Amino acid sequence: MLGALPSDSENDSDKLKNWRLGKPILLKQACLNLMDVHTDNIQATESFVLAVLEGEECEALLDNPPYSDRLKGSFESMGAALNEGDDQEIEAVMFDAKSNDMLVAEDLWMKVSWLSFFDEDASIRFRFSFGVDLEEDVSADPIRQRAAAELAETIFPESSLITRNEALIDNICSASGIENPEFVERILYFNAPHGGAYFHHDLERGHAGVVYCQVSGSTYWLALPHAELAQEISFFVLHKPLPTSLSDEQKAELQQLAQSEHSISKALNTFANDALIHLINETQEFRQYLSNNGHGRLLNKGDAILLPQGDTATCCWHTVFCVGDEVGQALSFAIT
Repeated sequence: MLGALPSDSENDSDKLKNWRLGKPILLKQACLNLMDVHTDNIQATESFVLAVLEGEECEALLDNPPYSDRLKGSFESMGAALNEGDDQEIEAVMFDAKSNDMLVAEDLWMKVSWLSFFDEDASIRFRFSFGVDLEEDVSADPIRQRAAAELAETIFPESSLITRNEALIDNICSASGIENPEFVERILYFNAPHGGAYFHHDLERGHAGVVYCQVSGSTYWLALPHAELAQEISFFVLHKPLPTSLSDEQKAELQQLAQSEHSISKALNTFANDALIHLINETQEFRQYLSNNGHGRLLNKGDAILLPQGDTATCCWHTVFCVGDEVGQALSFAIT
């Protein structure tokens, strides 16, 4: 059972306060105004994803219209690769960006991967960036960062549900204090039934936060600032019955850890404590506890959510689950 949900979007003063505190900001129907414009694009993307799930190669799909027509003259495919060391990766397609046959940016990529390691979870994502993944400081190279963002919009034009949505951008400006936000490190998600992501944050140098738009389907979020998550874990471990899926040794370990919120905070950041990982990600009891305490958000088609990523203490940690039997499409862009 889900806990109490906000009935409407926050007002401007609440948005600004919540952003500074690292709390999620729900924007009901923030992208619904442009949905009809992108009906064909959304359906085309769903067909693209279905082809990938059936075993088609992305590189081959992009060689055909309408993708080849959109990419021509602006982005040149440099081939595809597969990282054998990444069990989640399906395919990475490499690109160079060009203008009038002149090289603008190189080593851009679209990486397609499974969202989780569970065989029954068909959730998939398309992530756009450049260079050596997880090693390069992407914010230090704004030219390639922007080129990767343009690549995402070229392949998936429904990206403009965020990037050309004046009402949504006004909300982002009023919440974050950023006058002219840019949208980079773009991800297209397909969240499938019975699937979900572990608790995580998106803190990255040069990025102020993340905007997520629900294009189709519905998702349920648990989202709260890092420091508040540590507090909730401590209270739950010390004052609530611990799930029976935890061993006696794990329970004792968690109870020792919960004596200090600093220790919990450190364990969250290292993501190396198996008992803690299991508690917050794999037990219904803890998820229900957070939901009952008002940390749940339900997103339906056209809704958006802002996830501030100010610093380690206030970055908004979050986990998301597909609701219902429909695979839901979504956009998730970093804000700079």
